[in-house]
Amino acid sequence: MPMTKKPSRISWALAPLLVVFQTLAGSVLAVAQDAEIKVNIGTDSGGGGAWYQAWWVWVLVGLFALIVIIAITQRGRTVVKG
Repeated sequence: MPMTKKPSRISWALAPLLVVFQTLAGSVLAVAQDAEIKVNIGTDSGGGGAWYQAWWVWVLVGLFALIVIIAITQRGRTVVKG
């Protein structure tokens, strides 16, 4: 006959307390989910706008990109004068 371990008296005494604790913890979590938190995600800082909203910044970025593209495509070419 296989031997099985008998549950101790302490575990039988603590079982109802653990059930009560788990029930209370679940109730606290449920109430915490219902709590209202007000968050203001306003993006208006009252200033003149961010740097990337200025048209001249994009003109400079475009010119820089154009210069880089021309420099990459012209690399290694030699100019032959006739």
